[in-house]
Amino acid sequence: TMRASFPPLSRGARTLASEAGRRSYDAVVCGAGIAGVSCAHYLARSGASVLLVDSRPPLSHTSSLSTECYRNFFPGSVPLTAFMQRSVDLLEARAAECDNAFGLNRRGYWFLLASEEGAAQHALALSDPGLASCGGVSHFSDASHGLRYRHDAPTGAAAAAAAAGGGGGGGDGPAAMLFSGREAVQAYVGSLPPFLAADASSLLVASRAGWMSAQQMGMELLSKARDAGAATLIPSSLQGVRTASDGQVEAALLSVPGESEPLEVRTGAVVNAAGPYAGVVDALLRGGGGEGGGGRELPLQNEVHAKAVLRDDLSAVPGDAPMVVWTDPVTLPWSEEEAEALLEIGGFEASLAGSLPGGFHLRPYPGKPHSLLMLWEAIHADVAVPREPPEEAELRGSLFAELTLRALSRAVPALGGYLGEDGSMTANVSVDGGYYSKAPDNLPLIGPAAGGPRGAYMCAGLSGYGIMAANAAGELLAKHVTGAPLPEAYAAGFLPERWESEEYRRGVESGAIGKGFQI
Repeated sequence: TMRASFPPLSRGARTLASEAGRRSYDAVVCGAGIAGVSCAHYLARSGASVLLVDSRPPLSHTSSLSTECYRNFFPGSVPLTAFMQRSVDLLEARAAECDNAFGLNRRGYWFLLASEEGAAQHALALSDPGLASCGGVSHFSDASHGLRYRHDAPTGAAAAAAAAGGGGGGGDGPAAMLFSGREAVQAYVGSLPPFLAADASSLLVASRAGWMSAQQMGMELLSKARDAGAATLIPSSLQGVRTASDGQVEAALLSVPGESEPLEVRTGAVVNAAGPYAGVVDALLRGGGGEGGGGRELPLQNEVHAKAVLRDDLSAVPGDAPMVVWTDPVTLPWSEEEAEALLEIGGFEASLAGSLPGGFHLRPYPGKPHSLLMLWEAIHADVAVPREPPEEAELRGSLFAELTLRALSRAVPALGGYLGEDGSMTANVSVDGGYYSKAPDNLPLIGPAAGGPRGAYMCAGLSGYGIMAANAAGELLAKHVTGAPLPEAYAAGFLPERWESEEYRRGVESGAIGKGFQI
């Protein structure tokens, strides 16, 4: 079980705990990160009474350390694409309700590369069925397309139509645009000062994408949930459940600071939205669920996620640039002596001397002085994280920042100005990070908890797309709990019970069941 050290409850918190013990709730949501807050929001929005519990303040821990981005671009997975389309619809609706208090923009994602092999991979997007279902991919192979990047308007055909007086917006236009060849790429990016590698020859633009203040978005969801009657009991944590003789959840047992006995809260539904601790809570529900408990352990995995924020004193990247992702593999620019030394060390260090996977990102970071947010998941891919992860993620700190900067200088040559003659990093950089929790198929786990008692639910495994998926995830979970009709496009594929099937597990392990796009 999860353990935490709490100060004694204040008189007001004791009153709230006492009230929670006297009444019943339609659902108790365990975990007040972005997934749990979204579950509470959409449950309350549907008319359910909700109690949200966590041992930490809302939207803290991993939810406070995200890159705050979103996209509907998930080639290779039809259900995940439909799911993200719905989540962006909801994001835009929530932004409209609060006059965009959380700063949702539509800067877009640019997936860039220079290799012929990579260009062939980009071209696969043209026939991707998921992308076809939400507008398809427009293809341009010379400089005559007439399109230009705009940081203040939606990218893609919607912006082009608006510029021509044709209106457009929302989810209109293509899901993405593919610019093939240097001339086509340069014509599109030419509205910005030159900053990208001159040999970039393929650009895939995810049109319905950008970023926001994730903390502010989460607080809007929480505030609206409270307005609709949702209650919070923080700090507290799930200790177990009480079930009826038929295996139905009757009460949640909560550990409350300063209390020697668990607080029993009557409810018919307990939602596991515990983020990186979801595997621990799932085991708790399976073991303490009375009749109906059991089943196979969910293959939830935790991975380290880190990001660096660099003060861009050299103005290497324009402040109105989009998210830039270089997807070609990269060999870092080591001297011969440095490469030999890395190989001699062995292990992770030796891997740095060879070809490394692409997928390194950057985007402008709001505020002054002008800064850049940078990340590269490959740098922590070898770090093993236990099922119950440490409070603080094990980060490679300044080494992560330096390696990511070295890699990004392939995409943005001016970033090399932050590396000294000896290769050391001279930039002002801060690093933080937390965890991604994911299933091996890279799909979320949303619905009744397999192997748990009736009335136990899960909203977890949101991988690296938790912020962007949270709204659709919370809405889907609320539909499961309230018995509302489920979306046919993706609900069945996200059920936790899929992992009870040995055939499904073997299919994922063998690659017969694809994992979709993972960046």
